[in-house]
Amino acid sequence: MAKKILAILLALSLVFAFAACGGKGDDVTTTAPIETTEDPFAAGDETDAPATEATVADETAAATEAASDAAEETTAADTSDVSVEETTEAANAMPEGKAAIVEYYNTAINNAKKNSKSIHSNYMKHAVAGEITGIPSALDSIGQSLIKDNMGEDDSKKNVTWTSAADKNAYFPVEGETYASKLTAADVKDAKIVEKDGKWIIRITTVADPRSEGYSHSNGHAPKAFNAVLPGIIDGYIPGIVKSMFSVGTVATGYPSSTVQVTVDPATGNVTHANYMLYWTLYIPLSGTDVVLPFSTENDYNINW
Repeated sequence: MAKKILAILLALSLVFAFAACGGKGDDVTTTAPIETTEDPFAAGDETDAPATEATVADETAAATEAASDAAEETTAADTSDVSVEETTEAANAMPEGKAAIVEYYNTAINNAKKNSKSIHSNYMKHAVAGEITGIPSALDSIGQSLIKDNMGEDDSKKNVTWTSAADKNAYFPVEGETYASKLTAADVKDAKIVEKDGKWIIRITTVADPRSEGYSHSNGHAPKAFNAVLPGIIDGYIPGIVKSMFSVGTVATGYPSSTVQVTVDPATGNVTHANYMLYWTLYIPLSGTDVVLPFSTENDYNINW
């Protein structure tokens, strides 16, 4: 959980609330949050073209037909000619199409959380990921500065190693869960895989999650695989007396398309490196308008076996 950001938001909620009590000055025009649709990693030629639903269907049909043909040929041929090496190569074949890549990713990343020797957190970085809107005009400069001055690296997640199951479950995505991903093909905008230097690089980009007050680890797309800052957690940081006295409404969040990229050793199926880039937008209803705060949180890990 991004405790650093939550502390900032708590301070902001108090500042905004007292501003609302004293009057907001000029009217503030609330604009829609910026939806980040660009790929944050500028993939270049390191990834394949995204698989569409039609492509997945075609590939599935082709694979079924090929499997049928192969079965007939194997029946007709002398099975003693099939080597152990060929069987191993078939088992380690690179997955193709969105559904197969997501399934492979889930297996690999869940195994990393459960069975790796240790997980090393290289860093966590926070940034403002768009235009901040809705801050009362009299406090706009103060609010903007308070947020932006506290972005950057979070020391609590820099060069930290987790070895116990309890720590890995507590801190590695998804925080507080025994799993690292429950993504389905329907949760994924695109999935890509490429071989580089003898390793497989997998990139998963989630479908954007619109504004909602009800996201949880089982509800939404990004929350199923990221350390998503959930609306209920943030809402709990705002004192009830502040909500009631200054008309602070229920907090909501949204998650523009976010990306996780992992490096896998195809010989073992073990993930050796993972980078998560989560985009999230916070909505704080305040006296009839919304304070809209778009953020990004990047986490980077090495997985040791």
